[in-house]
Amino acid sequence: MKAGARGIPGTGALEAGQGAMAVTTARRLDGYTLDDWESLEPVEGHRVELVDGRFVVNAAPSAKHQRVADRLCRLLDDAVAPEGMEALTATGVRVREGLAYISDVVVSTERVETTTVGVDTVALVAEVVSPSTKKTDRLEKPAAFASAGVPAYWRVELDEADGPTVYCYQLHDGVYSEVAVLNPGEAGQVAVTGAVSVTFDPKDLHQRRK
Repeated sequence: MKAGARGIPGTGALEAGQGAMAVTTARRLDGYTLDDWESLEPVEGHRVELVDGRFVVNAAPSAKHQRVADRLCRLLDDAVAPEGMEALTATGVRVREGLAYISDVVVSTERVETTTVGVDTVALVAEVVSPSTKKTDRLEKPAAFASAGVPAYWRVELDEADGPTVYCYQLHDGVYSEVAVLNPGEAGQVAVTGAVSVTFDPKDLHQRRK
């Protein structure tokens, strides 16, 4: 989103909620556009998405959530850099008019110079699931990204006792098919793009470094 523009219309103070990812929406019901979304001023400690023409405000992720996203991003960025691509965290994705998400990790087919990217330049989206984003990350976002033609979608589940589990999907005939499940404590290989793959143990995304 562009800095120095305007705040979220109609929200006033953000509503309080339980957990690290409390959600509220703007009081105006709908009708906001991608231009409206991109012109918002940054909201410190929150992420603002545009869903069906409505602004949705999410509290900033927990430290554990962000640590996993950051480490996964570094892993992916190192892998795709030789192909002229890059991976970024907390990046706005313009899916279609009236719909834009801020995704935990985005692999872009080109260098990104702004805070948002068009969905047509996205090769992979990875979302780290939090308690209040389960429905969005498991159902709504993969459906939207599949419809928009994003080739790969990864979902990282944090609620397993031994560490994160990474579910990897590839787009086939307009829908995502599971191609790999990477369990903590087991190194596995999975394709990022047609030309790039990575091998890693999901446990390394969170465990304390020695």
